[in-house]
Amino acid sequence: MKTLVSALILSASFIGAAQAGELDYPPALNTQSTVTRAQVQQELAAARANGELVSGEEGYAATAFAAVGHDKTRAQVTQELAAARAQGLTESGELDYPPVQG
Repeated sequence: MKTLVSALILSASFIGAAQAGELDYPPALNTQSTVTRAQVQQELAAARANGELVSGEEGYAATAFAAVGHDKTRAQVTQELAAARAQGLTESGELDYPPVQG
């Protein structure tokens, strides 16, 4: 019984020591800003106006859709889609990426 109690006390002391080492993690970071709130709001408005904001979870670079010219009509795009379907280029699965003729 005495051995069991001493083993429990010893294991409890190891648990406390293990947790005490994590009190300073993560280390404190210097979070002082070099710009004012007004400057940040101005940069945000400019980025929003230029279409540079990223809205996805992955953080990929934003695509400027507004800057792309529309040089094809809807009928031309529909015709290209029909031709791609006829050639079998629109069907793809996990084993067939990128799509290939076949």
